[in-house]
Amino acid sequence: MSHSLVNRDALEELTAVIGTEKLVRILDRFVVSLTTAFEGPDRANDDYGREAHTLVSMSGMLGCAELSQACRGLEESAMAGNDLTRSLVDLRTLRDRTVAALRDLQAETRLSA
Repeated sequence: MSHSLVNRDALEELTAVIGTEKLVRILDRFVVSLTTAFEGPDRANDDYGREAHTLVSMSGMLGCAELSQACRGLEESAMAGNDLTRSLVDLRTLRDRTVAALRDLQAETRLSA
């Protein structure tokens, strides 16, 4: 797993605060929501912007800083009315890589439990 995509130290700190079971549930829901994030043709910039806004904090809290920053950038571009075509391609790629890293982490965690 790429440390730059999922920061294990951040997840360990969060685990200390909320516990392993709750973190596992949150990660499960987050992965499910990410798998369909930023999909759908013919959506307005505002729709993408709201979706990005929703994911900024959650991805940051779960140690996915690069995804959080990319979501923030898309949100700002959407608010400015910019063309999101290239940003969406890049963000979807990053989303997929982050989902894969989170799934790897989930598999490792379940194997060591």
